Amino acid sequence: METTRRTEAEYIATISQVVRYIQSALDETLTPRQLANIAGFSPHHFHRIFRAVVGESVMDFVRRLRLERAAYRLKTGDELVATIAFDGGYGSQEAFARVFQAYYGLAPRDYRQTGLGHWVPSASGVHYEPGSFAPIRHAADSEMLASDGLCQAHGQWPDRFESHCEGLMAILTGFSSFVFTPPPREKTMIEVYTDIDREIEALEKEVEAAKLRLSEARRRRPKEPVADYVLENPDGTEVRLSELFGEKDDLIVIHNMGTGCSSCTMWADGFSGLSPHLMDRAAFVVCSPDRPEVQKRFAQKRNWSFRMVSAYQSPFFQDMGFWGNGPWPGVSTFRRQADRSIVRVGKAVFDAGDDFCAVWPLLDLLEHGANGWDPKDSYGEAPG
Repeated sequence: METTRRTEAEYIATISQVVRYIQSALDETLTPRQLANIAGFSPHHFHRIFRAVVGESVMDFVRRLRLERAAYRLKTGDELVATIAFDGGYGSQEAFARVFQAYYGLAPRDYRQTGLGHWVPSASGVHYEPGSFAPIRHAADSEMLASDGLCQAHGQWPDRFESHCEGLMAILTGFSSFVFTPPPREKTMIEVYTDIDREIEALEKEVEAAKLRLSEARRRRPKEPVADYVLENPDGTEVRLSELFGEKDDLIVIHNMGTGCSSCTMWADGFSGLSPHLMDRAAFVVCSPDRPEVQKRFAQKRNWSFRMVSAYQSPFFQDMGFWGNGPWPGVSTFRRQADRSIVRVGKAVFDAGDDFCAVWPLLDLLEHGANGWDPKDSYGEAPG
């Protein structure tokens, strides 16, 4: 069977299709594997070809074009920086500002006041331009396209076999995967950036963007007028919800299930260290349905330093929506209005894996995740 080697012009034409797609889909979720499919290459081959033609990795290219678009919007409009950051896929304005300054040498607000253009230097000469698609004139690294570094198999197999190349190599060589010529030096772990790393990075950006949308949706939630509930201090004296604000106008109330829930105990253990930081911004209280005296003993046993109140004789849990067959853990945030009335401005339910307890995300990074693990009130006691 006669085989042909792709020319530089053919590689440029193929990658140009991918570049044009990227330029038209900057608001969509773009993954390396998806873009490799558009090119008709295996992911391994695609990354090497794209870098040779464009002069940067495909995800660096996507990131640069999105930043150039953001810079263009900063210069030509009066949109909020936060809006531009969100549209660019960043989970916060701060994250966007850090990346923007790394590329442009200025914070977004400062850049807006300059006469600088929105292009970032690139080997390909392809930049963001609204409504137009810049072509690739020449490959950034022609020698790489012509060298064996791309591997003879990928260079010589006809186009219709491109997607099956690795499988054919396995059949011809008898190996489960084709072994390519090793690099001239061993790469350190920090230099190795694989397909799965790129996939993880893309998913992390999706999560950041989703969290930003979630935060904005929560802020749009209508404020709920709330009664001035009567609760109890650990010494049994009454305290009203309005009194828990102290000198603050914002209040965070943790709905804790009490002594019968080891998971809630774990969450509260974490809040013991966080509470000084939280209380610098807002009033912070943990509320449980335990009797005041039970609550007090348990708090002393756990060395909790934050304020606690009891809802043992109050419908507070039920009215706030944290009650099913019993109490349910979560958080409510309240705002004291100018007329001293109280409104609830936010709420969230606690569950394994959420962002309110650092234990679960850390365990999720282990090989088998939590693997059935459950929190306990104590881990140092010998088995009885």
